[in-house]
Amino acid sequence: MSSTRTATLTLWFCLTCLVGFGMFVMKNKVQSLEKELAQINENIKDDVKTIHVLNAEWSHLNSPERLRELAAKHIALNPVQAEQIINYSALPFDYESDESNRRIAAQKSISNKAEQNRLKKMARAQR
Repeated sequence: MSSTRTATLTLWFCLTCLVGFGMFVMKNKVQSLEKELAQINENIKDDVKTIHVLNAEWSHLNSPERLRELAAKHIALNPVQAEQIINYSALPFDYESDESNRRIAAQKSISNKAEQNRLKKMARAQR
């Protein structure tokens, strides 16, 4: 009877030690995961702040007034005059020799572009 009781007590003691050790390991694992979560949350906050700063910088860099000033300073462009606009058929083609061939080629090219645009519009309308 004594040996059965000793065996039972030893079994319970071993199970208690095993459960205690398991709880210790689990506690340490949870603490390390909480530290990792806190670090990830800090990284997210830093990234959000960085995104806000970058958005503010982007807004400043793309402000129309600033771009207009830079364009005026660095690009010497004037507004387009009506005399500068010509018809596509009036463009010279180096591979064509005479005027009639140029006009025919230009008309074909314009017709092809118009047909492509019409097909694109039809495809968009079908979607």
